[in-house]
Amino acid sequence: MRMRKLRVAFATTVTLAIGVTETLAAGKSDGTGTDYMPRVTGMVNLRYAYDEANKDAQGFDVRRVRLGVRGNLHKKVDYVMQAEYAGSVRLLDAYLRWKLRPEINFQVGEFKIPYSQEALGGPANWLSTELPTAVSKLNGYSDLSGQASHKNGRDIGLMVYGSAIHKEDFDVLRYRLGVFNGNGINVKDDNRKKDVAAMLWVSPVRQLSFTGSYYSGSYGPKGADHVRNRASAGVEWKDAKLMVRSEYLWGHTSFTRQNGVYAQVAYRVHRVVQPLLSYDYMKYDNHNGAPYEHNLQVGLNVEPIDYLRIQAGYIHSLYNNDQHNNLATLQCVLTW
Repeated sequence: MRMRKLRVAFATTVTLAIGVTETLAAGKSDGTGTDYMPRVTGMVNLRYAYDEANKDAQGFDVRRVRLGVRGNLHKKVDYVMQAEYAGSVRLLDAYLRWKLRPEINFQVGEFKIPYSQEALGGPANWLSTELPTAVSKLNGYSDLSGQASHKNGRDIGLMVYGSAIHKEDFDVLRYRLGVFNGNGINVKDDNRKKDVAAMLWVSPVRQLSFTGSYYSGSYGPKGADHVRNRASAGVEWKDAKLMVRSEYLWGHTSFTRQNGVYAQVAYRVHRVVQPLLSYDYMKYDNHNGAPYEHNLQVGLNVEPIDYLRIQAGYIHSLYNNDQHNNLATLQCVLTW
């Protein structure tokens, strides 16, 4: 049954991509320079992992398989659709954007919530094989709310975004502000409240950016809903060789309050070789004796050809009960 659903979902996505292509092919250009031919996109992420905490379940897996389509409906309107096929088949992205002008644009549908600079990236450009724990636990990847619908940091809503103070090759100020159901991917709201998320970038120079974000919302049905508030502050330096990124994250989930931080540094020693070092910390509640964890990760990224990234990572984890764990991962990420 699961394989049948997978085949149906895969065929539906391909059929949709072909149908849109054929429909729009006749109007490839309107003289404005806009290309109306849709582009099929995808990702395959293969992995081998050794987890000391689960020694009986080591080996290979297909971590991610994504297929989507993106294109233009007008010189100022574009769309993105993307689904995940590894594990349970689910919709990830389905949105329209109205690119009115650099200072103000609109996006509606299902897409990533504007919270945390790290979470807004993706497997094709994340430095490390694993997300920092605080990012995962406070932004829907493995959310502390416990809701299965909170996956991949996405939700359904409406967002306004844009930039200001334009320099020759970068924007000094960028922002995103959105209203969301607060119930995760492809799930209708189950209470009368809507969640609000906002994020701001300030870049005094092209290589340097400071970020701040805030999320205010709730989860659970009406009458049994709980608080789900988040905040973050981050900084990033990125040039041709060096990348340094750090962020502090704070959360208020139901009756508990969390905080965490991560710091990453990577240096391109060769055009295709990039070693990295990452540290992250997460405390699950502010009261004394609450669980916390430290994670130290060393890794290596190799990009032998365009669209292919090979990543090796080793993580040593330390928990407040003096327990330790070791996780080693080797994976490749192919995108198109």
